[in-house]
Amino acid sequence: MATFARRIVLDVGAGEVRIGEISPDKRGMPVLTLLRSIHLNIDPTKPAEFFPAVMQSIGSLVKEVGLKSGLTTLCLGGPSVFTRVIKLPLTDPGQVEQMVGFEAQQAVPAIEEASWDFQVFPPGQAGAAELEALIVAMKTETVTETMAAASAAGLKTDIVDLSPTALINAFRYQYPEVEVCTLILEIGARSTNILLVEGKKIFCRVVPLGGASVTQAIAADLQESFAGAEVLKKAKGFVHPGGSYEEPAEEQAARISKLARGVMTKLHTEVERSITFYRSQQAGSRPTRVLLAGGGSALGLTDLFFRDKLKIPVEYFQPFRRMSIGAGVNRAEIAKNFPAWAGLVGASLRGLPDSPCKINILGSAQKAAAGRVKDRPAMVAVAVAVGFMLLLPGIHGFWQSTRLGSLIAPQAVEVDEAEGVLTQVTAEQKKVTDLLNLANQALVLEGERMRWPILLEEIRSKSLPGLWVTSLKLSESVAGAEGEGTPAKPANAKPSVPVLEIGGFFETQSEAADAKVVEDFRKGLSEGGILQNVTTTQRDNPERVDGKTEQVALKFAMRAEWPVGGVVPVEAAKKPTNP
Repeated sequence: MATFARRIVLDVGAGEVRIGEISPDKRGMPVLTLLRSIHLNIDPTKPAEFFPAVMQSIGSLVKEVGLKSGLTTLCLGGPSVFTRVIKLPLTDPGQVEQMVGFEAQQAVPAIEEASWDFQVFPPGQAGAAELEALIVAMKTETVTETMAAASAAGLKTDIVDLSPTALINAFRYQYPEVEVCTLILEIGARSTNILLVEGKKIFCRVVPLGGASVTQAIAADLQESFAGAEVLKKAKGFVHPGGSYEEPAEEQAARISKLARGVMTKLHTEVERSITFYRSQQAGSRPTRVLLAGGGSALGLTDLFFRDKLKIPVEYFQPFRRMSIGAGVNRAEIAKNFPAWAGLVGASLRGLPDSPCKINILGSAQKAAAGRVKDRPAMVAVAVAVGFMLLLPGIHGFWQSTRLGSLIAPQAVEVDEAEGVLTQVTAEQKKVTDLLNLANQALVLEGERMRWPILLEEIRSKSLPGLWVTSLKLSESVAGAEGEGTPAKPANAKPSVPVLEIGGFFETQSEAADAKVVEDFRKGLSEGGILQNVTTTQRDNPERVDGKTEQVALKFAMRAEWPVGGVVPVEAAKKPTNP
């Protein structure tokens, strides 16, 4: 039987976006039924261009393949990925998470702005007194923006993996027989993942060198644009072998090959530093072979360069070595740069029971929100039970007053005593009233707790195609409409109204269409019954040349009052009330 369900995998790199779909076959084995990629065609060193390009590329991929919606694993990489291997004493598993949390507070830079997770690995040798744990992290803002781009295309992200841990899963699945120390170099556009795997030992490091570093060197030396240098690199680029090898006949090709060798030499220096650190800190061995992965490894003679420098065999990582590929996948297209698919394959294998890394850096806020939805029925049941218990003293007091009244009526001589009993009953009733007030306050607090889910559902339902909300922020409250700007009288003063600031992006088409999509969204929020006085505070206009623009998405911002009790919808306000 299958041990996992169908899942969509989205691998977002600095230069390319890849999408895949994994499903179990009749034997329960994983099959990749869909593989497709698209180049971003941007300068990876310009962050402002990245998010709009990713959003457009994901939407294009999903539309092109006609992908059905489903749970999605998002795999992210790049130089902003943080990794750290720590050692922990063998102890109670319940204390491991606490110890890792303390280490993460010390190790992860600006951890309050990061999304992070960890994976504990078993001892590398029998009788070892220590465990090893891998901490991985990435800036929360980057994770949130990429998830928003996936959501705009209809993908429901519930797992966020990182490229180093995905590569570990891919290696363990594709090369189960390898136990000797193996060096895996995943060369991406802006960074390289350096992994050393030896039995159960793991070492991981991310360095900010990649294929874009070669492109930048070519652009600077030949006075070319980044796009032009990228074309030259793909057409004429390779890593110069060095030594007595004959120079290429074309001068430009010879120059490009030497620039590429300079970048690879820097990368080799980082690799040697990583090997030295691994051997000294984790008592590891020197690697016996190298596996090259990532799109940057496609540069000609890269394998020969590292074989010459490290003096060990160098091969290209085979991400489909033990994986079945569906009939609908274009195998010839995948074969052009097959090492680049290692990260996506590894992320797709995360759900298998024997995968060593179960990393999910999805923010704690999203996890807590999912937990609250699951716990909501139980919370309602507890509230009803508490309310019933609060009413029991009142029912008991009422029963006592009825019984005492029947005894006092025929006995005039005991009037004074009856008055004292009635006083006690009145006191009991006051207690019941106080308890009911407490119950009402609890209900009000429960309603306040649900305000944010209701607001998010309202914004989701009013969102339009081509418009994406990426930020919500509560600012200073404003006073009610009456008495604004003048001292309010205590008796007539209105409670302050929270103000919500909404920010996001919209897809630019034309000046009229741009204005309409933002205005329709504002009207929808105004008439929805949750927000009032919704105003547009920002709507960027594209820079047009001859009526055309290269911009894809522009910013917009709105400001609205968010009353605690909500606003009566327009349709409800028009209904006449019964006399």
